Amino acid sequence: MQVQQRSSLRTGHIAFLAILWFLTQFAGIFGPPLLDDVDSIHTEAAREMITRHDYVTLYVDGIRYLDKPPLPYWLAAAGAHVFGMHDWAFRLPLALSVLVLILYVYSFGTRLFGERSGFYAGLAMATCIGPYIFTRFFIPDVMVALWMTMCADLILRMVDSIRAEGRVKTWHAVVFALVCTAGMLTKGLIGIVFPLGLLVLYLLVIGELKMLLKMRAGIFTAVFLVTMLPWHILAWRQNAPSGGAKGWFWFYIVNDQINRYLNRRIPRDYDKVPLLTFWALLVVWLMPWGVFLFGAARRWWQRRAAWRSGGPTVMLLLWAVMILLFFSFSTRQEYYTLPAVPALALLAGRYLADAESRESKRSRWFYAALFSVAAIAAVVCIALAVVAKAPAPGADLFEALQQHPDDYRLSFGHLFDFTTNAFGFFRVPLITMASSLLLATGVPLFLKLRGKSFAANVVLALGMCGVLGSVHEGLRIFYPILGSEPLARVIQQHWDPAARIVIDGEYSNGDSINFYTGQPVYMLNGRVNNLWYGSLYADAPHRFEDDASFLALWNGSAPVFFVTHDAKRTQQWQAAHGGRLIGSSGGKYVLLNRS
Repeated sequence: MQVQQRSSLRTGHIAFLAILWFLTQFAGIFGPPLLDDVDSIHTEAAREMITRHDYVTLYVDGIRYLDKPPLPYWLAAAGAHVFGMHDWAFRLPLALSVLVLILYVYSFGTRLFGERSGFYAGLAMATCIGPYIFTRFFIPDVMVALWMTMCADLILRMVDSIRAEGRVKTWHAVVFALVCTAGMLTKGLIGIVFPLGLLVLYLLVIGELKMLLKMRAGIFTAVFLVTMLPWHILAWRQNAPSGGAKGWFWFYIVNDQINRYLNRRIPRDYDKVPLLTFWALLVVWLMPWGVFLFGAARRWWQRRAAWRSGGPTVMLLLWAVMILLFFSFSTRQEYYTLPAVPALALLAGRYLADAESRESKRSRWFYAALFSVAAIAAVVCIALAVVAKAPAPGADLFEALQQHPDDYRLSFGHLFDFTTNAFGFFRVPLITMASSLLLATGVPLFLKLRGKSFAANVVLALGMCGVLGSVHEGLRIFYPILGSEPLARVIQQHWDPAARIVIDGEYSNGDSINFYTGQPVYMLNGRVNNLWYGSLYADAPHRFEDDASFLALWNGSAPVFFVTHDAKRTQQWQAAHGGRLIGSSGGKYVLLNRS
């Protein structure tokens, strides 16, 4: 009977976590359209895998794109193979990887600390801020988080196996190698550096470094090389030095892996997040569940004498700290800490379960603190919604913003563009956000004060669905600033088979047009950043125009769509060279050279 009850409980927990995933991740893949820059670049790379029938070398706009390993693009292409060339089909595999991560964290936490701890860790993973935000566009870091979670699980299993049987089980070594391969094919060298680094660091801390001799290194190495090398060899052979390009190895291994870590990458198309901000963001990405880490920290300190003996808590702490320290000496983007979030989710889940079982009154203060912070944020949201002027009918959000292009190399650089009047466009999501914050934290505090810890945490998770939904609605409203799908629709309405699309400046200024029209795009004085290196190959197609060649193209007989992102530039071009404005959206404009 107890076995049946546990099975029913487990089924219920899995079903609830799947519902949370459906409300947040799955519901969000259908809109808004693709963002310009990295989202469209990576989706276009997956699309061209299909159209070119080349699953070794990535191409974007017909030009080699050697920056990334292939696994995320294979998965995205698989989604489009099954469901068709829809943007949501390319997004689906990334969303599914989040579901697998949520369920794996739940299972891992249950194995380590018990059913309730695993469920709470799953709630945290499903509804915290970071994994949600950084799956709104196509970056693979949440997949790296999944591989790290699996590696941490396997490391603990291997250590337990050595202690119990004197050696690692064969399947442990095989799966560990396969996960390391998946990591390398997802994010490059850190796919092997992080797992092996965590293994060595953990054994060193617990004083069992000699266990490395019993890890079946031969089996691990053989499986790892057999599964990892084929793509790397094929990519190296298909992209030998050519023209002005030094080949795949120099760019992918030396330049994009090693030089990026040393902050010497060419081109340097990124910025570094300040170190203290980078560290603080790890807790922020776990919010609202991150607040419970402060309670967990107190318990860790009380039990610090037991750390030497090892155990899951030591492993999880080392996992998070290792990733923070690794990037502290390198280039840093806001999302680089994402692979450490599952470790903190597991620790938060354990603290919540322990506090519930002990009926800890101290834990109530964290719910109160959470409500206090949420109440302040809610007041700010309501104030902005009230103070900001309502936009006039037909007004463009772009006109209410202040541009700060120097900040756009950070993931959230556009946040610096906001003015008070700009918030008038966001009245509905601001009010929804305020309501969700108050309900998501106020009701759990009420329940916690009455000793209903389980209900409090379930309500907190459900309330976060409303908060994340408000974020998604805000992104939908802000989309015209970040994407160019409306311009692609305008171009399609006027399309002619002989036409050309030319973007003013670099590819990322309007690269979603490439995906949504399915047509190659050309760049005026834009041979920089993402497509620069691939354009050096001798067989690279002509995609870049200078002033003279573009003017000749503009005055020729074929239709030319000129996409600009500057109103003054648009007016000056019309005054000097003619053409008519056929569409605009979010501060971007399309001129056609024909009347």
